[in-house]
Amino acid sequence: MNPARSFQSIRQIRLTNTLSGKKELLETLQPGKLSFYSCGPTVYGLIHIGNLRGGLVADMFFRYFQRVGYEVIYVRNYTDIDDKIIQRARDENIQSEEIAKKYTQEVEKDYAWVGMLEPTHKTKATEHIPEIILMIEQMIHRGNAYVVEGGEVLYAIDQFPLYGKLSHKKLDDLISGIRVEVNSKKRNPLDFILWKPAKPEEPYWESPWGPGRPGWHIECSAMARKWLGDCIDVHHGGEDLIFPHHENEIAQSEGALGKAPFVKVWLHHAFLTLSEKKMSKSLGNGLTARDFLSRFSGEVARYLLLSIHYRSIINFSSDLIAQAVSNLQRIYEAKARAQDLLCSLGKSRSDLRAEGIWGEFAASCEKARSVMDEHFANDFNTPAVLGELFTLIREFNRTLAEPLAQATPSAILGASELIGVIEEDLGGILGVGRLEAKHALEDLARMKVSLSGGETSETEVKNLLTEEEILAAIEARAVARKLKDYAAADAIRKDLERKGVLIQDGPVGTSWVYQ
Repeated sequence: MNPARSFQSIRQIRLTNTLSGKKELLETLQPGKLSFYSCGPTVYGLIHIGNLRGGLVADMFFRYFQRVGYEVIYVRNYTDIDDKIIQRARDENIQSEEIAKKYTQEVEKDYAWVGMLEPTHKTKATEHIPEIILMIEQMIHRGNAYVVEGGEVLYAIDQFPLYGKLSHKKLDDLISGIRVEVNSKKRNPLDFILWKPAKPEEPYWESPWGPGRPGWHIECSAMARKWLGDCIDVHHGGEDLIFPHHENEIAQSEGALGKAPFVKVWLHHAFLTLSEKKMSKSLGNGLTARDFLSRFSGEVARYLLLSIHYRSIINFSSDLIAQAVSNLQRIYEAKARAQDLLCSLGKSRSDLRAEGIWGEFAASCEKARSVMDEHFANDFNTPAVLGELFTLIREFNRTLAEPLAQATPSAILGASELIGVIEEDLGGILGVGRLEAKHALEDLARMKVSLSGGETSETEVKNLLTEEEILAAIEARAVARKLKDYAAADAIRKDLERKGVLIQDGPVGTSWVYQ
């Protein structure tokens, strides 16, 4: 966490609040502090790549909230008691708590693989049964819930006139779209379960209404209240949770306590689609995060899932993966060239700054740093952040092609500043660009070849060049020839040939092909 600082210095952030449907200025309940709850997965199997997007989006929020100076309390939950968990336990012939423990550990492995920060609190529904029971009792006392025969407790929608305010749905429209249940004990078809009576051979807990277990929605209300208080600043989840899960959370929390709002800002990320269908474990067409991470890497996952705006649908495809790999290559190629340039002088970034050395490209880095931060603060506009970075990288490549550019201290400082932008201003929030450049490039080259369906040797992987790198070399050769440094020009040509690139000078310039 960043060192504590005065709340007056915390930069302003604008977020799209699902509740209002508008982009709003974030104003926390307590100056300088931010309470943040994110809905985690139901642990009955390996998470799919869409679940991973949700975790990474929350991780990005958490990193940036801290970056700008907030003291953040971040809660991420695990639903560890659920019909799906019970069914998986039956399928595997073991206890449901063993299923929940097993797959919670597997989720943790995937989260660690992609380098997610640890939340302040990781909570489980089964560890909050007393808080859940207390909240249900409060709703019954206030008339927002009722007990029916058999020990089932239901929420009374009619007692909460604002039901539908998050999803912007009208109560009458919701009721008209529901099939009426035969012999239903519900007063209203939309009333939902807070406490389920125990069934034979299912896990249960004792309660004032008899043995049973909590309904799905109540767990998040109870856990958020325990760790973050009656009202919280930011609540996040997938857009599929807006209705009914988050709508029901509002009804429960505000109904139990008689306080509003339960949440000031609701943030929702969009679906990830595969073959134009919403990815879901229950549909059976979800690519698991483990499958993806095993073939590619945690960093490719981070880039792919965070480079697209969190409120935009991701149409998952091999082309999208290839684009993520190529873009990461561009970032690491620039970082590698910058590191080589910095090593050539043998001085650190702080040394150069202390000497008062500054230059045009270093100034460009400073400007890019500020613009990237503005984009993050504008509802996490990550595509614009990356656009600014690639503009900066193109300027850096042009700088390297200039005569004697690599010999000037100001150019070397500029290279050092670029490394800072990549590792700190991008890497600190999106979590990419912070690896050792040489090894990262070797791994990315392998992935690129794998995506194309080919195979390559270790030597070939190390020698693969991108189009941008080839063009930079050709431009450097042209400069050397213009200066009549034919030995340097010939050395560049031979180096390209060793790496499989043939160049041909012609009347309209120099062309190239892979041999």
